[in-house]
Amino acid sequence: MEQNDINIKDFKTLKVWQKARELTQDIYKVSANFPAFETYATKSQIIRAVASIGANIAEGNGQLYKKKQINFLNNALGSASETRHWLVIAADNGYISKEDYTVLEQKTIEIIKMLIGCIRKLQEQAEDEEIA
Repeated sequence: MEQNDINIKDFKTLKVWQKARELTQDIYKVSANFPAFETYATKSQIIRAVASIGANIAEGNGQLYKKKQINFLNNALGSASETRHWLVIAADNGYISKEDYTVLEQKTIEIIKMLIGCIRKLQEQAEDEEIA
């Protein structure tokens, strides 16, 4: 079988992944201003959490089975919620402005809503596959 015969799903075309990528870049930018003593604490945690959103979306998109895709999207959902937590901590400690917090929080919530929509759609498709 030639490589051209294989249809590879491209996670980069997914709107939710694109938004997760944008959020990751935004958080990298604002976290650059965190105090040096937070490099291995809050800064590291928020970057790991936000980067995990897109990584899990990409990994889920590469799965053959709907239930596995759902599992990775659920992991992305958890990472998005963790990101929200670290945004609160960053705002509470004055590492980000209230304006930045509001914008980043809204972007994260939008991603969460999109992930829930994707999960529900995949759940319906998985149920349809079981019936067929």
